[in-house]
Amino acid sequence: MILTKITDKTLATNQDLSFNQRIGLPIEVFCSKKLETVAFGQIESFGDTYIQVNGTRYCRESYLFFGQPNLTA
Repeated sequence: MILTKITDKTLATNQDLSFNQRIGLPIEVFCSKKLETVAFGQIESFGDTYIQVNGTRYCRESYLFFGQPNLTA
């Protein structure tokens, strides 16, 4: 199941993150070292190096982020 998430639900671009933030969709923050979800909630803010969820900033290089990728026609 994790492989399906990685290929279908990974949020990698600013466009993906902006889409989820604008619509208010929750995202999952997954720690690949602990192999567990560490946070689930709406994106409060994001930048080139971090994504903030539930008041905590998560490094974009250290965690995996799952949600609804922005689909273009």
